[in-house]
Amino acid sequence: MTNAPSAQAPQKAPAPDIFGPLIGTVLFGYYGFLAGLDTHGSDGNPVALWITFVWTLRAATILLAISTVLAMRNAPRSTLTYGIAVALAAAGLAAVFLWDTVSPDSLAIHPVILLLLVVWNGYCAISAIRDGLAELR
Repeated sequence: MTNAPSAQAPQKAPAPDIFGPLIGTVLFGYYGFLAGLDTHGSDGNPVALWITFVWTLRAATILLAISTVLAMRNAPRSTLTYGIAVALAAAGLAAVFLWDTVSPDSLAIHPVILLLLVVWNGYCAISAIRDGLAELR
């Protein structure tokens, strides 16, 4: 009897990361929807910078929630979707950071913390987009 080479079963793609999108959804969602961040100044007028910050958090929450659901469903492009969502969140936070540095109506969040959020989300975006593109090959 000879040993015939066995045919290898096709490699199954690893399950997408659910932890990253879920944590992002919870954190962005809490501060965007539940924390009650003020969008009006002490005079009662809306402050555009504050509104932009809150809606950046809310938009990021929605995009991250979509990528979380895709990851839970084991969708093939969920990692790439997560990377794009986090890249858009990082871009929005970067715009808010730059605006905050020149605006007289500064945010309640310290600029260094905001910059750390931009850097961290940018890093996560690059990593997830790279991994998502590798999965497509």
